[in-house]
Amino acid sequence: MKSRSIWRTVVLIGLSLTLFGCATRLSVQVSAIADPADSAASTRYVLLNGNAEGQENDLFFREFSAYFIPILEQKGYQKVAAREQADIEVFLRYAVSDGRVGIHTFAHPLYETFGGNTITFTETKTDSGGVTTTTQGTVHVPLQTQYVGTVLERSSYVEYTSSVALEAYRIHAGDPKQHSVLWKTLISSTSESNDLRSVMPVMAAAAAPYLASNSGATKTVRLQPDDPKVLQIRQQASQ
Repeated sequence: MKSRSIWRTVVLIGLSLTLFGCATRLSVQVSAIADPADSAASTRYVLLNGNAEGQENDLFFREFSAYFIPILEQKGYQKVAAREQADIEVFLRYAVSDGRVGIHTFAHPLYETFGGNTITFTETKTDSGGVTTTTQGTVHVPLQTQYVGTVLERSSYVEYTSSVALEAYRIHAGDPKQHSVLWKTLISSTSESNDLRSVMPVMAAAAAPYLASNSGATKTVRLQPDDPKVLQIRQQASQ
């Protein structure tokens, strides 16, 4: 039974590595849509906090927006300080949902090992003349593994959905109150992390190819926090 317990431990460790070894990888969904009819050349924009009662001097807004400003710059957008200087308003919204409890259920095989030991035996023989001889020997029993059943394992978890939305509106010079939608990019990621500060650069890196454009459909991008694309986003935001 000791060998069986050892084997079961090995199986569980291996299974845990398989399930959780890539737990830091985030799956990010990106949906971007743009107005193909908007052909205006001006790309001067002002970046605004789109959260309810949000302010541009909010520290979280300043940190989160810093990940997207270099991406927009690479796409030809020029950030200006005041609305009066801009032709486009870009609203940045972000949030984290309440936690949702779920259950992981998985099955793994259970094996029992036996053998792997050496047996010593003694054999006594008496011949026809009445002479008795005794011999000793050893037999090695090879180690064998046998499947004995399946074990179900269950564990609970809490997951959160982080979401980001960037919406751009063109300001019409003749009527400053009139706006037309230029493009929208929606980003979301569901994971066991409710730390938006750690998830945000991953989401920005995943959305970079589609921001301010048309993705055609929702794209799923899987990245780890140490992915070179994420590290580059972090570096650009810190400059």
